[in-house]
Amino acid sequence: MKPYIDKISELIRPKGIRHEIHSFDSGAFMVDIWIKNDFYCIQLFENKFGISKVTEENGFCTIPDKTYTEWENFKTELEKVINE
Repeated sequence: MKPYIDKISELIRPKGIRHEIHSFDSGAFMVDIWIKNDFYCIQLFENKFGISKVTEENGFCTIPDKTYTEWENFKTELEKVINE
């Protein structure tokens, strides 16, 4: 999943989006991103891509709001989020 972390960074870095990358011994990765006043958590695990918008109402959950098995489908969703 590490190559996808690099691809995510390539998408968000040029936009100056604040982000933090976390890796876990399990091989999973998490990317926290802040866009304006919104906080999103991207999860990469078991060849799946997940994205969640974290709010005070729903808080953080280990189960993503949306999960994708194909990079291109996930990338389309991520581009929607970062281009809002």
